[in-house]
Amino acid sequence: MHLSLQENRLRLTAGIYAILFTCAVLVFIFAPTALFRIINAISTGLSPMLPLASDSGKFWLSMTVSMMATIITLSIFIYTNVRTYYMMAIPLAVAKFTSSFFGLAFFMRGFFFGETNTLANLIIFITDFPLGLIILVFWRHVKKSSPGA
Repeated sequence: MHLSLQENRLRLTAGIYAILFTCAVLVFIFAPTALFRIINAISTGLSPMLPLASDSGKFWLSMTVSMMATIITLSIFIYTNVRTYYMMAIPLAVAKFTSSFFGLAFFMRGFFFGETNTLANLIIFITDFPLGLIILVFWRHVKKSSPGA
């Protein structure tokens, strides 16, 4: 398939995003303390008067809100033109299944490692898993009935 210059630029940018965000996710999961240590070291060097970031600060709220905005956008695409955008249900389901998995994993981790396992972590699983499952089931029905699918 021959791609135009603009299509190639977008494709390359998407590939770079996929690599960068995969690395970011791995840091968020496996090294959040190190991330904040680096951010705070840079902050201290650039502007010692700024308060240091904490693990429970607005950083994670900003990340969560950006994900919710993505889910809203995907949902609006599907709602406004389901025939064109039905495949947007896949990333929406992935987002819901990912949050479900981590909510359940953090809840269960509390039992095995003596960490706090709050109801909030379990609620993520209780709410997001069915939402992911519902959109995936409806996506499969549309995919089966779509010409050329």
